[in-house]
Amino acid sequence: MELVAVTYAHRRRDEWKVDVSVDSTEARQPDAPAAHERRHEGSVRRIVVTVFLVASLSAIFVQNMPTSVIKAGLIVAAQPYLNLTGLDQGWSIFSPNPRQQSVFVLARIERADGSVELRPVPTGIGLSEYWGYRWQKYGESLASPTEGRPLWRPYAEWLVEQDRQAGGKPVRVTLLRRVSNNPPPGPWADALPYVEQPFYTVPVLDR
Repeated sequence: MELVAVTYAHRRRDEWKVDVSVDSTEARQPDAPAAHERRHEGSVRRIVVTVFLVASLSAIFVQNMPTSVIKAGLIVAAQPYLNLTGLDQGWSIFSPNPRQQSVFVLARIERADGSVELRPVPTGIGLSEYWGYRWQKYGESLASPTEGRPLWRPYAEWLVEQDRQAGGKPVRVTLLRRVSNNPPPGPWADALPYVEQPFYTVPVLDR
């Protein structure tokens, strides 16, 4: 319903101004279906954000629980979510039970011409270290005797392809753990010399 008010104002003897103002109830009222849709979208967004926060906080809480039977049961459900979101951060380098070893993974690539190359897990330099952090986590997984086993062969095959693209002719790939024991605080060295331990070898077949 529209209400139209007309006002006449005398400006000069020979000129009249007509001021028309429209007061429309429909113009002031938002479109009902559009408003309902916006409210629905806002509710969906709030629900999604709430679920994400609750799931993330719950998974982080489970990950940082003390070692127990309860944690062992809950971490089975939480670990895939932690891996997917990148929240799988352990604190085992701190007390009361810090890591006893420093471990890195190297690949020994033997070629048909007799040359041998030791290749570390890729990493970035400078700013690229931030988006290359996934390689560091991948290297930690490779070093695990149990969790890393499914990754050994795919990683070796990837190394073979990378070496072939660079013009090499690899004939064997061996993955090695480079391990150094970390003694407790004291007057001795902070870490012992590194020792290389082969843990996976695969021959390369000719194409």
